[in-house]
Amino acid sequence: HINIVKANSFDKDIDLAKITESVVFQSVLKRKGSISAEHGLGQTKNEYLRDIKSDAELEIMRQMKSLFDPHGIMNPMKYLPR
Repeated sequence: HINIVKANSFDKDIDLAKITESVVFQSVLKRKGSISAEHGLGQTKNEYLRDIKSDAELEIMRQMKSLFDPHGIMNPMKYLPR
């Protein structure tokens, strides 16, 4: 779980967070690790999912999401890559 904030503030430093997250995730992938999130991958980790899951695994994930959430009402702003 990575939270990058500005000094003396709780405001997220978006530019620094993007760089840091990229370095951390690339390091995880290099070591054959995986990424996850407590409530779904959301927008941040989504771009890295294709690097660790095959097309077949992603399709199974989409099918499971559709099975359990056919109307897309659970975590509506979270998504799987197409």
